[in-house]
Amino acid sequence: MFYQGQPLYRCPPRLPNLLLSLRRISGYDAVLTPERTSTALKKLLGKQSPKLIHILHGAGDREKGYEDRIRLFDLVFVAGQKDRDAFLRYGLATADTCHVIGYCKFDVLPAAPPRFFENDRPVALYNPHFDAHLGSWLRFGPSLVEAFATMPEFNFIVAPHLRLRGKGRHLFDKLSRLSQASNLRFDGGSLHSINMDYTRTADIYVGDVSSQVYEFLQTPKPCVFLNAHDADWKDSPFYRHWTFGEVASSAEEAPALIRSAASQHPRFVALQTSGFAAAINSGADTASARAALLIRKYLASAQPAEDRP
Repeated sequence: MFYQGQPLYRCPPRLPNLLLSLRRISGYDAVLTPERTSTALKKLLGKQSPKLIHILHGAGDREKGYEDRIRLFDLVFVAGQKDRDAFLRYGLATADTCHVIGYCKFDVLPAAPPRFFENDRPVALYNPHFDAHLGSWLRFGPSLVEAFATMPEFNFIVAPHLRLRGKGRHLFDKLSRLSQASNLRFDGGSLHSINMDYTRTADIYVGDVSSQVYEFLQTPKPCVFLNAHDADWKDSPFYRHWTFGEVASSAEEAPALIRSAASQHPRFVALQTSGFAAAINSGADTASARAALLIRKYLASAQPAEDRP
């Protein structure tokens, strides 16, 4: 259920959508979903619930990505071995229920992303996460936007996670409305922000904990990360991607790291390459084809013997 003509971030909440569609959903054999609110079907419908199949919508490292609701799914698809190993290690899935399929977005990408600026200057994507406890937007955002406007040698796309709400959303609306800088593009949640147009067109990634960094690293490129909460990140699997570039501990440090990101990139290429390979599997078949085959096999095995063809 979407509001006609409204931005994606103004979509109605998931649970009301689920409740309004309950009768229809109960008639299906299975539900394939990238979100986890649908696990409520297990309580709402009990034994009448369709089989729940989870396909992760990203390949990131954030701790909340490994939450208990994953146990409620009958089948789980992950992009790479990194997440399969973690799900098995944390007891969230089993070797029989968790499968590596690759990254479905890669199956439908156009040959090239659109151009967003009328010059050939390097493009830096600033992609802060919506989680105020982990993201950099509220603490670093205003200073960074001000600094970006004084860096005409770069173009900047400021595109936070489309689930940015509350104070973060108000701040974004204010800064985007007031900015007059010709080298800044603000996007509060268009399709460009989720279909990899920005991660593919950008030359430098600037962010915190968003899984979009792995989409950006489909081709190894420079990264700068923002530690806005004094995170003790160096030995944490939940900040694994921060080993792919320099980390700024303040907004004031970030501009210099952005300027030096290209020259420093050779130091991080090997880590980016191995990290991407662990996060997102590539194979002869597309991720979509692998998922479809696994779903068909699973539903066939779950069907009572007397009902099988």
